[in-house]
Amino acid sequence: MAPSTFAAERVVLQLKWRTQFQFAGYYVALAKGFYAAEGLDVDIRERAPKVNPLMEVLDGRADFGIIDSSLVVSRLRGRPVVLLAVILQHSPLVLISRKESGISAPRDLKGRSLMWWDEVDDAVLLAMLRADGLDSTDVIQVPHSFDSTALLDGDVDAISGYSSNEPFLYHQEGLPISILNPMSYGVDFYGDMLFTREDVMRNRPDVAERFRRATLKGWVYALDHKEEVIHLLRNRFGARKSLEHLRFEAAEIEKAIQPKNFAIGEFNLNRLRWIADFFKSADLASEQSDLSGLDYRDYLNKGPEVRIWAFWMIGIMAAFMLASLFQFALNRRLQNAVDRRTRDLAKIRDRLQYYMDVVDKYVIFASIDTAGTITHASRALARITDHPVDELLGHDIDKLRHPDQPPSVFEGIWKTLDSGVPWHGELRLRTRAGSTVWVDAHIEPRFDENGRINGFTSVETDITDKKRIEELSVTDQLTGLFNRTRLDEALARAVGRVHRYGRPVSVILLDADDFKSINDAHGHGVGDKVLVALAALLRDNVRASDVAGRWGGEEFMVICPETPLEGAAVIAEKLRRAIADHGFPVIGHMTASFGVAASCPGNHAEDLFARADKALYRAKDEGRNRVCVDPDG
Repeated sequence: MAPSTFAAERVVLQLKWRTQFQFAGYYVALAKGFYAAEGLDVDIRERAPKVNPLMEVLDGRADFGIIDSSLVVSRLRGRPVVLLAVILQHSPLVLISRKESGISAPRDLKGRSLMWWDEVDDAVLLAMLRADGLDSTDVIQVPHSFDSTALLDGDVDAISGYSSNEPFLYHQEGLPISILNPMSYGVDFYGDMLFTREDVMRNRPDVAERFRRATLKGWVYALDHKEEVIHLLRNRFGARKSLEHLRFEAAEIEKAIQPKNFAIGEFNLNRLRWIADFFKSADLASEQSDLSGLDYRDYLNKGPEVRIWAFWMIGIMAAFMLASLFQFALNRRLQNAVDRRTRDLAKIRDRLQYYMDVVDKYVIFASIDTAGTITHASRALARITDHPVDELLGHDIDKLRHPDQPPSVFEGIWKTLDSGVPWHGELRLRTRAGSTVWVDAHIEPRFDENGRINGFTSVETDITDKKRIEELSVTDQLTGLFNRTRLDEALARAVGRVHRYGRPVSVILLDADDFKSINDAHGHGVGDKVLVALAALLRDNVRASDVAGRWGGEEFMVICPETPLEGAAVIAEKLRRAIADHGFPVIGHMTASFGVAASCPGNHAEDLFARADKALYRAKDEGRNRVCVDPDG
């Protein structure tokens, strides 16, 4: 029976969060009639306070739900959940902390407060903690409030979030953050997983199949028409995010889905077993538990399909026998055809060889054995690293490792690959001359006929120019500090937070005293060296949360978020003393003058800068080498 002949059957889908691009495929399937074409009347429900998608489905209030690899733990613990499709091949779930908190690894969370969503996103985070030597008792667990201001306000030390969501918000707020990604610690789990429960699969398997089919069709459409779908989510389904935020999220979600490498919805049983083994080793599930019943395909009736295939095989065999008799009768003509085919194959072989030469010349790739030795390297890889191919073959891959790349990155890569899972990310490589090349790398494990890993293949894209452009766009080329463009953006964001939350922000402007005489007496080369040394002093004497940059010429700015006027004046005085006491190249000692101002109600960024600039001029007029504060705040 065709899907369109079914009477519309009402089913409920429980989302794990509010309307956003993370769930675009479901909304598209509803809006474009894909569910209706399958005879389904679908009610999509956003997450409400204290609603757990897992329990909504298990308790029968919803037929389908979405959670991450916590689903595997639930099945291992005996809950009757059934996996229908994996939407996100890599989980975007991360832990986020304020940069000033000093949390740079999971072990730094010991004794700190951590906010996450129990039984929905806790599994992958617990696995990351275990991978770094902690367990759940080592941190203070706080139930998720789903309010990003919990981190802004300092209510918790770290918060779980999606790399496709919260970093955009904190960037807008001007909050420097650190991100702990489980993939960096060898924990590469599936992200959003569409699931149902056993009684649905046993009693209504056709409904589950139709729902799955329409959903995946919706996801294909959503990724092919992202801009259209972004407007659909806002205008029809009431998504609360801005267009810019939804565009950022759409790009990040597509990276997690990896549609070029995997069919949408695809999942691998070996990877699920690896995830299960990880949870067992972390004492999150019993060693005797297994994943029986998790795969939706175990519930489908294959009997009629098998009989149909049997008929097809009989027909194929009969046709093959007739074809064989016909070939025997026309043996001479067949021999001529074989000769022609041989010549055609020779032409195809030559053309394939040509294509392989082109690939070797232009595609950056390498093959590596399990010991890390390079067994094949393309000419393209040799070109960007400036190593002849024969200098790469037989050498350890560490030959290309850049010393500035943290060792934890490579530890995470090897853990991921050794588990049989591909790794994707950005890497720095070292050229023969010691310079840096940035690549976007996709590394796949290779398997022998027994399913054992016998090597790895890495395919890469040179993104060095992209990285340089990103750095140039925000960096002053002489001093390495932020440039005026970045300072303007940071100041506007900081003042915006004053308007929204009433948090204070202060600005310090400083100007090297009598700098023109330095250039006149010693030349601009010496003047540049003095500015570089002055920038280094700023970098070493401001706080991690402060934003320091070169405003122009010999004038510098420091933006001090969450800091009233008195605190900024203390920082300015510290900088003044550090500059006055420092021995600069060639010139010896020099001084600087400072102007300090703090935010006032109703002020814009231009107003705050103007008041700091006025205070700076007063410091110059009163004799230089001093700190003057704006009397209005």
